[in-house]
Amino acid sequence: MSAMVYQLEDIDWHQTDLGRNFWVSDDLVGSDYSALFSAQLTKFGPGGGSALHHHEYNHAFYFLAGTARIVLGATARHTKPGAFVKIPAYLEHSVTNTGPDDLIFLVIYDPPHVATD
Repeated sequence: MSAMVYQLEDIDWHQTDLGRNFWVSDDLVGSDYSALFSAQLTKFGPGGGSALHHHEYNHAFYFLAGTARIVLGATARHTKPGAFVKIPAYLEHSVTNTGPDDLIFLVIYDPPHVATD
């Protein structure tokens, strides 16, 4: 295993059909590094986001850039860079970019999982 440094300007983004104006990165942490969790970046362009949904696994978001409205069950919150959000398995949630710039956040999956496009 080798060390790796990722810069936002070096990330390869892949557009998905998972939501409006929605991109994901390749694995930042995958099975070649850990069998305990995985991680990737997600980017929503202005107005982009995901519909209300749930997953069978835990995951967490760390917001790096932009502003968002995140719905967690019956609660809605606004986020900015530096916010950390834990989402337990089966909790309905959605994220919407509320600002004029890209919303970029790290997604940590537990157990390891990476969304596919």
